[in-house]
Amino acid sequence: MAGIHNGLQKLRPVNTDDLLSARARNYGYYPLIKGNNAPHFYLPVENRISQKQLHTPFGRETHLPVEDYLDRPLVLTFFSAAGNFSTHIKNLESLRADIKVMGGKLIVLTSITPRYLKKALTNYEDLIIFYDRDNQAAELFGLFDAVNPIWQWVSGIEDENIAMPAFYVISAERQIVYHHIDYSMALYANNNYYAMPFIRELLTAVYNTGQQQAYQPLAYKSVS
Repeated sequence: MAGIHNGLQKLRPVNTDDLLSARARNYGYYPLIKGNNAPHFYLPVENRISQKQLHTPFGRETHLPVEDYLDRPLVLTFFSAAGNFSTHIKNLESLRADIKVMGGKLIVLTSITPRYLKKALTNYEDLIIFYDRDNQAAELFGLFDAVNPIWQWVSGIEDENIAMPAFYVISAERQIVYHHIDYSMALYANNNYYAMPFIRELLTAVYNTGQQQAYQPLAYKSVS
């Protein structure tokens, strides 16, 4: 491929070998990352798996826009681990509590059929989990592709509906300020993922984003 000329500057042509190796590392997936804007989408109330009653402005919405949850830094996780659901739910509840201390909130999206999770959620009423039917939200984030399923790349993955596990921190402006995409699938296999190093980075991002959002109104008033 020839280089692209821009005035006197000649841009380096794309190295197709780099693209191929990146595709192999990412299984052909290129999900949203830090710096991208999170897509606009709705959370259908009927798909709520958790027991917690959600308080909404009008009380009877059937579809909740994700923007309703951006008054604080939002941690959005796509998590569909197999095996011991109770252990994974316990990890997520610990994470939810720490995110709250840091000034944020957590929403879990999963492709696991609700009936398999409801029993595990009995003692965790504050954990908000939605069933991501047909991986609609995961597809918007680039974490699911029905034409290119994960099981074609990773041995041991048999579920055609499984999405790439990922964590995002989203600001009030819908900007992704932190991402952790688990290409190694460690989250699906590790019952103690809460001890993994990225958790501290995620919590730091929540805290820093919350501090920035708290000071933004004051900064605006000072110049208006």
